[in-house]
Amino acid sequence: MLEEEQLQHFLDFEPQRPAIQSSQSAVQPQSRPIYSSPFDRALDLNPLTVTPETPIAQVLALMNPMRICCQLASSTSKPSNSPTKRSCVLVVKESRLIGIFTERDIVKLATAEACSIGVTIADVMTPSPITLKQSDAPDIFTAIFMLRQHQIRHLPVVDSCDRLLGIITREAIHEALQPVNLLANLRCAADVMTSEVIHAPTTASALDLAQLMVKHRVSCVVIVQEQIHYPQLAIAPTKNHQFPPKSELHPIDSPILIPVGIVTERDIVQFHTLELNLSEISAANAMSAPLFCLSATDSLWNAHQEMQRHCVRRLVVVGPGGELLGIVSQTSLPQVFNQSEMYGTIELLQQAVDDRAAQLHKANEQLQQEIFERQRAQEALRQAHDDLKRQVEERTAQLLESNELLRRDIIKRQRVEEALRLKETRLKNQAQQLEQTVRKLQQTQTQLVQTEKMSSLGQMIAGIAHEINNPVNFIYGNLSHTSHYIQELIQLLQLYQQHYPEPAPEIQEVVAEIEIDFLVEDLSKILSSMQVGTERIRQIVLSMRNFSRSDQSNIKPVDIHEGLDNTLLILQHRLKAYGGHPAIQIIKEYGDLPPIKCCGGQMNQVFMNIIGNAIDALDDEIQNGQWAKTGKNVQPPTPNSQQTVPAIIIRTEVLDCDFVAIRISDNGQGIPEEIRSQLFDPFFTTKPVGKGTGLGLSISYHLVVEQHGGRLNCVSEVGQGTEFTIEIPINPQHLARSTSDS
Repeated sequence: MLEEEQLQHFLDFEPQRPAIQSSQSAVQPQSRPIYSSPFDRALDLNPLTVTPETPIAQVLALMNPMRICCQLASSTSKPSNSPTKRSCVLVVKESRLIGIFTERDIVKLATAEACSIGVTIADVMTPSPITLKQSDAPDIFTAIFMLRQHQIRHLPVVDSCDRLLGIITREAIHEALQPVNLLANLRCAADVMTSEVIHAPTTASALDLAQLMVKHRVSCVVIVQEQIHYPQLAIAPTKNHQFPPKSELHPIDSPILIPVGIVTERDIVQFHTLELNLSEISAANAMSAPLFCLSATDSLWNAHQEMQRHCVRRLVVVGPGGELLGIVSQTSLPQVFNQSEMYGTIELLQQAVDDRAAQLHKANEQLQQEIFERQRAQEALRQAHDDLKRQVEERTAQLLESNELLRRDIIKRQRVEEALRLKETRLKNQAQQLEQTVRKLQQTQTQLVQTEKMSSLGQMIAGIAHEINNPVNFIYGNLSHTSHYIQELIQLLQLYQQHYPEPAPEIQEVVAEIEIDFLVEDLSKILSSMQVGTERIRQIVLSMRNFSRSDQSNIKPVDIHEGLDNTLLILQHRLKAYGGHPAIQIIKEYGDLPPIKCCGGQMNQVFMNIIGNAIDALDDEIQNGQWAKTGKNVQPPTPNSQQTVPAIIIRTEVLDCDFVAIRISDNGQGIPEEIRSQLFDPFFTTKPVGKGTGLGLSISYHLVVEQHGGRLNCVSEVGQGTEFTIEIPINPQHLARSTSDS
């Protein structure tokens, strides 16, 4: 079997006319099978081409797309399937080849100190390259001899009009001839290796290596280390003869070179593309290691297999002691082919093929008889197969009809289900919209009811205040006159006592009966208390009028402290002590607040709700026996201390010059977490039925957050009391616009 494979692959070396010629030259002699020519396989019909005006930087990017993978808009290069490295670029103008640029030219650029910015490919290319005419290329050996003769690695192929057809490289020739050949098994590495190897020490720089490549026109430099050679160690020791100590050995004059790595043109091109400084890169860092080596006696077929296995293009040939002898590359393998030898070998192989063909012809006749018998059996099988096929087709037709009916039924059911699903989705969306609408309506209704109640309450309080204010003003205005009249009567009475010290007995009896001295002294006190009382009534009426502002929907500067005081005055009756109920202390820590632009009536409503809830919480604690009734000499509580009496602390301050904060805290039992998370929900309340609606804090949150653009927060821990923080802007510009629009 191996002999047949070798023979088959060797037939590929038969001289044939290139496939790029006309179809008339493709006629093969005798009856041989037509094989793919090695010349056709070695010819790259899609080489990398550019125009003369292409910048050198773009050419480098095309040749080495590892760093930049792009396609030049002005380039005439044909796109490849994947971005692979190219060893050369052909410069064409109007489909005619005018120059070539290879990796060796890139190495020359890397060794030059001139800047490549603004340089085009026409400035650095090799003009008028050596080409191979289509008509002068009978087989691949012509290309091999031209590459060897001119010492080049790239051979462009042109037609009779000098138009570029493709390119042949030494690597492509190696790939075209690579499978198996008899000469590769007969030749060894010493026949084709290059003995004069350019080498350098590990201390050399990459720039030195590039200069060596340019100077000697080589594609690689072997990195070596010098080692002293002792001839005495070349003979193996025997039983009676041992190696002497190294101090007694005498080395030869010239040390041997041990290869440790290799640096190729492609490595220099890659460093140059990455814009690295070649003078700063040592050979030890730039070399490829470990090396793949072979001995001088290894066959070329073994060398070919090693290159394929390690995916390398070069192998270093070393001696028994590891010393450097030469180098074998992929381009060295085709050198073993001699055209006359190849033709002779092909004739011998052709004779072997003819003998083998005769044997195959006899075997084919036997096979033809067997095939005839098998055809008769196959005919019988075909007839049985046709009968079975007919039965299967009939059964399949019945099944298809049933499946069609079932499919229609399934489609109908799917449509009904889809319609039901869409209808259910629409109903669900409508239900959600209705639920949201009902929730908004409930919230709006509660706000309207509360607003109407507050409006009615304000009108009622304003009417009561107006009715009370008239008689109070009458009494208050006449008290001063009454006091003046009484003072005059007292003065007159004193004058009578001075001028008539002995009044009549009847007058003395009346004076003793009415206790004139006590009457005079107590009458002034009664008038003073009446005046204080009327003044108190006037203040209460004024507070009622301020609390129930009729202009609550208008935004104007408001004194927050006045609103708090008016609220406390309205709730004063709930703060006093009565029976076993101790008084609730009010501690004010007012800061220096500027006038705040807000709706005063709405803010008073918020204060009323929060302070009223604080009083309710303290009342519950008092009813549970938390505080007993305190005496008159109990000291009032202080902030941030353990309170001995129920207390409400009100603090105000300015935050960041943009907001004011009103903090209302109590020293009650506090609010649990599960309740605190629902405080601002509409209709949520923990009070018994008939005592709370659950709308106070919800409306307060709406007034502070939505109407005034502020913040309302609650901080509470069980056993630590509760604190509500109201933060509203000092001058909300957007609030005035939104209120006027509504």
